[in-house]
Amino acid sequence: MKTTAAVLLGVLCLASAARAERYSVSDRGGFGTTGRVVELPDRFGWLSYEVKYDFSIDADARRLGDDSKLEITIHKNDGGRWRYRCRASSEDRRMWANINDLYGRGTQVLTECRVDPRHFSRAVGLRAEEVGAPTFVFGVRIVDGKAEPGIQKGFYFLGGSETEGSSMSQYVSSEPDPSDLGVLFNTNALPSSGRGPLSLYVP
Repeated sequence: MKTTAAVLLGVLCLASAARAERYSVSDRGGFGTTGRVVELPDRFGWLSYEVKYDFSIDADARRLGDDSKLEITIHKNDGGRWRYRCRASSEDRRMWANINDLYGRGTQVLTECRVDPRHFSRAVGLRAEEVGAPTFVFGVRIVDGKAEPGIQKGFYFLGGSETEGSSMSQYVSSEPDPSDLGVLFNTNALPSSGRGPLSLYVP
């Protein structure tokens, strides 16, 4: 009986592993325009970004595997950088994704990573209370078993009483909407020189 149970458990584990497909995506670039008077990368001296995303998908549950991890790096005009890692572990719950099959266009994986305000505050030189609740959005498209960066990627911010009077106020969204980005990433906007549009903080 024990042998039968062990064999059944092994078969179930193999079936689960077969359903979980692994992918790896890298992306880098500059920043697009969101229509703000002063774009956030200009205001805080961001030069470019890099993203590394290793993830798996549980096809049956339509969710990310717990071994999925996303790393974002912001390079600054002054030579500094800010880096943050997010994991889709069952304990953390800071990263999740909407996974949708697009008829004739593959599968879209729209991942959201809730960033710790204390960490993000270092990217903009403000207090943690002033940056609100930052969320990083990164879209991936899977076609014929190959994953590539999508168009929808950047940050949105949910505000609070502290953000109303801060320099982050114009970038705050009214709802947690990944289509209302306060910072828009653009793969094709890599700066051609060592400096971005602005190297100093714009008040």
